[in-house]
Amino acid sequence: MSYIVLARKYRPQNFEEVYAQDHVTKTLRNAIDSDRIAHAYLFTGSRGVGKTSLARIMAKSLNCKEGPTSTPCNVCENCHEITDGISPDVIEIDGASNTGVDDIRDLQKELMYTASKSKYKIYIIDEVHMLSKSAFNALLKTLEEPPQNVIFIFATTEPHKLPPTIISRCQRYDFKRIPIDAIVARLQDIVEKEKITISEESLFIIARKAEGGMRDALSLMDQVISTGKDNITTEQVLSVFGVLSSEVYLEILAFLKKKQSTAVIRTIHQIFERGNDVQEFLNGLLETMRSILLIKVGIVLPEIPANLLNRYKQLSADYSEDDLMYLISYLIKLKNDIKTSSTPMLLVEMVFIKLARLAEMHSIEELISNTDKITAMPQASQATHAEYKDVTKEIRHISTDIVKETIINDVHKEKEKFSDLTKEKLEKEWPKIASMISKKHSVMSAYLKQAEVYDIKNNLITITVNSTLARDMLKKNQAALEKVFSDYLDKEVQITYKLIKKKVKEKVINPTVQQIRKDYPGIADFIEASESEVTTVIEKKF
Repeated sequence: MSYIVLARKYRPQNFEEVYAQDHVTKTLRNAIDSDRIAHAYLFTGSRGVGKTSLARIMAKSLNCKEGPTSTPCNVCENCHEITDGISPDVIEIDGASNTGVDDIRDLQKELMYTASKSKYKIYIIDEVHMLSKSAFNALLKTLEEPPQNVIFIFATTEPHKLPPTIISRCQRYDFKRIPIDAIVARLQDIVEKEKITISEESLFIIARKAEGGMRDALSLMDQVISTGKDNITTEQVLSVFGVLSSEVYLEILAFLKKKQSTAVIRTIHQIFERGNDVQEFLNGLLETMRSILLIKVGIVLPEIPANLLNRYKQLSADYSEDDLMYLISYLIKLKNDIKTSSTPMLLVEMVFIKLARLAEMHSIEELISNTDKITAMPQASQATHAEYKDVTKEIRHISTDIVKETIINDVHKEKEKFSDLTKEKLEKEWPKIASMISKKHSVMSAYLKQAEVYDIKNNLITITVNSTLARDMLKKNQAALEKVFSDYLDKEVQITYKLIKKKVKEKVINPTVQQIRKDYPGIADFIEASESEVTTVIEKKF
């Protein structure tokens, strides 16, 4: 297969070709030049930012025939073998496929053999976080004190999964995401070499889609080239990725500002009829509003195409910061709501109709400030207007004082309410107190509802209970009970209990009509009228 994908064809071969990682390359070059080479390195960062590429460059710098040198020749046999991945002294291991302790033991056996034709024997373990816990433990001693001229280079996208004992034995370098302008610069260099015509806006679309990964950008570029051949238009790029141009988002924001809800909904319908994903659409619109908001505060992002910069600036002048933050918050909420909705289109339409009425929305600060703007009548004189303003200010002060005084009076009244605590007052408040207790002590509340106030002397409350069980349960929670009462009554109180057993019921067998009449006169009248005989048992309380 003769074709080589761009990500492999244009892989960095020396430190100068590594984009946007100067903080790492500069340190490593200085270390090599000053012969301060560590025995273990850890490269961390998101996908496609150059971790494995830099590990290979490091290996070439150390094992080059001219080295160790920070500028490998890329011509000697060692450099060629490392570039092609066939060097016997530079072993690349996939951490995801060699996760077990046995794989590490095999590696340790290999360490006994010196490098065959290079100065260093270098092990590059990619995705090292995939190793098992036992594998890491087996590697610890070897990693701390490896044989002479053995170097480990680890690469991972998830450093938090590595044991601290491993990290502490390595020199760690954190790779950052590659900025959009750096990706665009690299893509422009590549398309010139490949003799491909493509617009700058298309390169920005690819760079944004790559999300900071150079390898992703080159893979996307490969995909675009396959579609558009040597002359690639912006429309082709947008079609390949299913994204919208910045002009569409700017147009929607202009419609929203002009309160043209019909135009907004029609544009959205056209977007979805073409098969665009709703989440991709919202992501693009949010990114556009972010750029406008940053312009508003004086920051111009490099990913804004030069031909659209004036339109971005115009919208930043049309919208206030509050407006933009209001729009962004609504769209973020819409993104989350759509995930669980069975009618996403309805949600989108409702939200955008609401956002088109942005001009009708007023912030609290604006409403407050409007109270200070008293418009004088056409016939009113300056003096009248000033008088009216003074009176309004005085009324406002008086109103504030009245509200404060009312609140203070209410508090005093509430405290005075129980200053003279009586049995009648406490009986009236009893259900409320029982309800408060039920929120924390449901069992105790049940016993308290059956109890009654017996007496109040000073701050001692005596309550009656009808069983020893109820009395024991209330005593068990005495402290909690007294605290609730004290908090509610706003005074320290103590509680004691009086046991009063239930009244005994007596059974009257075959009672006379006169006995029945005392409690049930209606039934007695019926017995006499019907000349009936009483044969049932009637329970009577004495």
